[in-house]
Amino acid sequence: MNLLRPLDRYFSVKGLRLHVLDWGGEGRTPLLLLHGFTGHAHAWDTLSIALQPHFHVYAMDQRGHGDSDPAEVYNALASFDDIGGVIDQLGLTTLVLVGLSMGGRNAIYFASKRPELIQKLVIVDIGPEVSKRAALAPAGPPEPATWESIEQAAQHLYRGNPYPGIHYYRWVAASSLRQRADGALVWTWHPSVKERRSQLDLDWWAVLRSITPPSLVLRGESSTVLDRDVAERMAKELPRGQFVEIPHAVHTLHEDNPDAVLAALKGFLKF
Repeated sequence: MNLLRPLDRYFSVKGLRLHVLDWGGEGRTPLLLLHGFTGHAHAWDTLSIALQPHFHVYAMDQRGHGDSDPAEVYNALASFDDIGGVIDQLGLTTLVLVGLSMGGRNAIYFASKRPELIQKLVIVDIGPEVSKRAALAPAGPPEPATWESIEQAAQHLYRGNPYPGIHYYRWVAASSLRQRADGALVWTWHPSVKERRSQLDLDWWAVLRSITPPSLVLRGESSTVLDRDVAERMAKELPRGQFVEIPHAVHTLHEDNPDAVLAALKGFLKF
């Protein structure tokens, strides 16, 4: 079935209610999208629309993000249970897995543990090592705790990265804000994602080397998260790895240069 808009689906995994956007495409290869830290499933909407004629596209709100429940723990091990639970309840036995940033780390870990499920893996702008530049304070004024309008939030995002354009950011802000009981506008992620986030004590290079499905590493040409030498090393150490650098892009590649990302996916996924 081809859908004009995605279906909202909810799954309970170990007591946690998780939200998934189902874009339809019955009979096609399933493809699951995992967003980045403080993102949400709708961040993939434009890419989902482009991929839906070729795949059965799903986009998941990871724990504490979007319309999924907050949790006590946030790391790749906890997300492994969430992702596996959703995949199993969807009845999927094989799929393409695409993850950006935090979602990419979660996808790396998942693919290393359940390779029999993964046809192909796409790792977007994240690796075993995060660039030291990622810890630098962003340029411009600090982000306020609440927003007065969609336009204010959109302008803030645009100052941080102008590649997608202000019109795109207006749509992003409109889909990324919720109104609190007091009327204030806040992002859809739950405060606990920053308060309780933790990192697993893992050798991420060893995890990467254990991934057997074909894997594509995408990096933004101007990324401050994934350094180019790390991305190149990833493609070499992945047993079946490839690397494509996306020009005119920082970290959110599918927003910064959607045409180049789609071209890279076409080359890798063969559609």
